[in-house]
Amino acid sequence: MMGGIEVTPLPETTFGAEIHGPDLRELNAGSWAGIEQAFNEYGVLVFHDQSLGRDEQISFARRFGEIELQDTNTMRPDLVGKPIVLDISNVDQNGVHIKDRNHPQTRFLGGNEGWHSDSSFKVVSAKASVLHAIEVPSTGGRTGYADMRAAYDELSDSDKAALEGLNVFHSLAYSQAAVGATDAKAATEPSDMNGAWHPLVRRHPATGQRSLFIGRHACQVEGMSVAEGQALLGRLLEAACEPPRTYYHAWRPGDVVIWDNRCVLHRATSWNLAKRRVLRHVRVAGEG
Repeated sequence: MMGGIEVTPLPETTFGAEIHGPDLRELNAGSWAGIEQAFNEYGVLVFHDQSLGRDEQISFARRFGEIELQDTNTMRPDLVGKPIVLDISNVDQNGVHIKDRNHPQTRFLGGNEGWHSDSSFKVVSAKASVLHAIEVPSTGGRTGYADMRAAYDELSDSDKAALEGLNVFHSLAYSQAAVGATDAKAATEPSDMNGAWHPLVRRHPATGQRSLFIGRHACQVEGMSVAEGQALLGRLLEAACEPPRTYYHAWRPGDVVIWDNRCVLHRATSWNLAKRRVLRHVRVAGEG
């Protein structure tokens, strides 16, 4: 028990926990304190059998911080400047079921199948993301998570010393273009595209733990050639995202998963687009 809630660590992995007991629509002070403590400790929290409306999900996410605002990195120009509350879905805003993988919406979402941290391409990257399952197929469409704290801890002392002080450029424009998720062409020099520089090794503001800040948006290492830097980032990512540092969540309706973008990567997996899938995403802004 933690703060009046039941916390069950996920088996066979270095992070993550299932939280039992609370209704996320009606949290008392003790339950919230336990959730906040578990969030900092485990990085990924799984809640089952929830029924959050859009506003209720936003209210829960706001307990962790302000909702991040959408910038121009979106397929929906009408949403720029508005809170990031989006359906991660093959159903469009008019309720039309999209079954074509070459449709712009499903192409754009296809980029999510690479390991990443939400909004790492912004000067202030995201703190947390809250995903709520509304409709899910019976198979496929799992979401993977990877523990970048444990990945850092597994490095040798010499590797840790070599990575300390390195800065990395993160760009959604580049990463989407590189995998054909948009019609844009990837620049030869990634930092010529929209993005932001971040330290490769970060220290968590609440726990002090160090972690790797990498993922598919990380595309250029300061002081290295593009090829050399991408080779380094690729090696780190491949080694980091291996058991027991990974967890794949099989969704069922009513599930809510919240994760800490400051120390956890995530990725989508594909599903049969003939089946509808609607997951509502709310993103919590970082604190600078």
